[in-house]
Amino acid sequence: MGEEHEASMQTLDRPREQRAHGGARRRGDQRVGQDASDRGVLPDEGATHSGRENVPFGSRASMRFGAAVYGSFLVASVVGLAFEAGRDAREMTLSAFGSMLVFWLAHWWSEVVGAHITAGEKFRRRDALVIARREWPLVEAAVVPTLALALAWVGAWSRETGAALAMAAAIAQIVGWGLVAGRRAGATWLRAGLFAAVEGALGVVLLLLERLIH
Repeated sequence: MGEEHEASMQTLDRPREQRAHGGARRRGDQRVGQDASDRGVLPDEGATHSGRENVPFGSRASMRFGAAVYGSFLVASVVGLAFEAGRDAREMTLSAFGSMLVFWLAHWWSEVVGAHITAGEKFRRRDALVIARREWPLVEAAVVPTLALALAWVGAWSRETGAALAMAAAIAQIVGWGLVAGRRAGATWLRAGLFAAVEGALGVVLLLLERLIH
């Protein structure tokens, strides 16, 4: 009887212990959330009520790799339009890199406004700088294509070769990001390669459609 009584008492104590631990966890989560707010951490757009922590804008996990893919498509589009318009290598170089800076500024400003709306009073001025860094891959995507055009500008090769290399570099970047995405998703090298090929083909199709529209 003594053992049965002791076992029943332990059973009754378990809910109290669980509630105590649950309360401690909730208080700890609240402290973490407050600390994150103090550091200027804005809500993660992809976060849900499942308990996933918000990702600080300054961390590598918050970098928008999609901006690099989008930037690759944009620079290819700008180069294609400039080439069709008959611009020389100098004009194509300046147009490509200058356009990417303008697109980056537009993305940065729209994201800052959206963050203001989402975070409200929790938004910090330094968050605007971190958002700018988060969107910077859009500009980085133009580096290699613009370099190909710049070399044509200084006479390393012809205008036509520079434009072709710039377009090829942009498409190669799209394929490369598709390969990375496939591997990060757990696909084999073969499946990731197929996914990357589809991404590259889609990029070409979109460029052709834009050319038809213009």
